[in-house]
Amino acid sequence: MIDTMTRKFRSGASAMEVWRLVATAFGRDQVKQYLASVALHDAARKALAKAGLGSSVDVSLTGIDAPREARVIIAADPEETPDYGALPSRVRAALRDFHITLDLPQGEHGEVTDDLVDEKFLDGEPIRLVRLKPLT
Repeated sequence: MIDTMTRKFRSGASAMEVWRLVATAFGRDQVKQYLASVALHDAARKALAKAGLGSSVDVSLTGIDAPREARVIIAADPEETPDYGALPSRVRAALRDFHITLDLPQGEHGEVTDDLVDEKFLDGEPIRLVRLKPLT
């Protein structure tokens, strides 16, 4: 059912159309949050591929159950990757054009700084992808 929802959404169906198909199994907000993470996942993969980082990182979804997040994790071997320490900033730069940034999974840390995120990312931990908030 999850694969069908994802396929329908990726082929252009609206979140409400997809929800109507699965309304007996999943709540509206649950489906909307999951599909938002699918859209974020797809945008991040496109951004990273465009920047030539598609083989250096993997983008994944946590699934329909909470926390319904898109995440990125390093796939590159530190020994075989030139300038491995710069990978977080290169990933951030690639994602920035798509209005996406890196964050830690929800509820795991107090104050989240770029340095903390970079450290966890380079240690091989999955990092949550989030939409950038516009400055107003």
